[in-house]
Amino acid sequence: MSNVVRILVFAATGMCLLAACSSGPGRTVTTGDELARFDFSEPQTFEEGVYANATLRINDGVYRIALNQGDNEVWWAQWGDTVDNVVIDVEVEQLSEPNENAYGVACRLKGHVGQDVEADPTLAAIASGEAAEATEEPGEEATAEATAEMTEESTAAVEEVATTDEPAETESDEESDEEEAEAVLANGDGYLFLIQGNGSFAIMRARGRSILPLVDWTESSLINQGPASNELRAVCMDDYLALYINGEFAGDATDDTYSSGQVGLAASAANRLGVQVEFDNLIVHEAVSG
Repeated sequence: MSNVVRILVFAATGMCLLAACSSGPGRTVTTGDELARFDFSEPQTFEEGVYANATLRINDGVYRIALNQGDNEVWWAQWGDTVDNVVIDVEVEQLSEPNENAYGVACRLKGHVGQDVEADPTLAAIASGEAAEATEEPGEEATAEATAEMTEESTAAVEEVATTDEPAETESDEESDEEEAEAVLANGDGYLFLIQGNGSFAIMRARGRSILPLVDWTESSLINQGPASNELRAVCMDDYLALYINGEFAGDATDDTYSSGQVGLAASAANRLGVQVEFDNLIVHEAVSG
């Protein structure tokens, strides 16, 4: 199974929920110390993978997500330290023409992709399957899985788990241990801050393959539509979530489901035309209450 999670995203509705229609942010949050910077100048410095209909990888100094086709499922990749209160800045460019898409950043993603799980005894025990009396050791092999290419067979396995009500075949202890090890790397929980090429934005809470819109799709003149570049800022401060687009406040919400996790990049496509987007200069600062 892949640690790049695919989940169903709600179709655009044009609704305005919670504080999305307010004229200004509900709280003042400033940037503190820089926690991480990703310029994508080197490979294997963010989660990468090649799948049946999707490619997520570093290429020529940018991070590209290319989806050959889609049905409103979100693909994302995550990386870095586990952090709590953060301000995330990124430059994103839509390369493809179709606007039936969504893309942006994520915070507080559950998992430890790219981290040295052996450095934490608890994580090492889970990732190695020791809690279930596994025999395989983690470490470099487990970390390598975070950037390995997923086979077509494992893609089918993910879809089968999500769509069938038929009882699964009894798994061997070894297979169960491997799935438990992958669960410590990523499982699909976190917050998404997305824009669409048609000029809409949303803030969403993801739990596995389910998504709850905290700010549903809302039109905004702040977004440069179509094949164009935009600068996004996501604020995750305690239970406060906010999105800024090209330096201006777009919308905010409150939710206390998740308190910490990794940062991520995400994209989805709505039809067979797919989407191609590139991210650059992903910077994570500590969020400080104003």
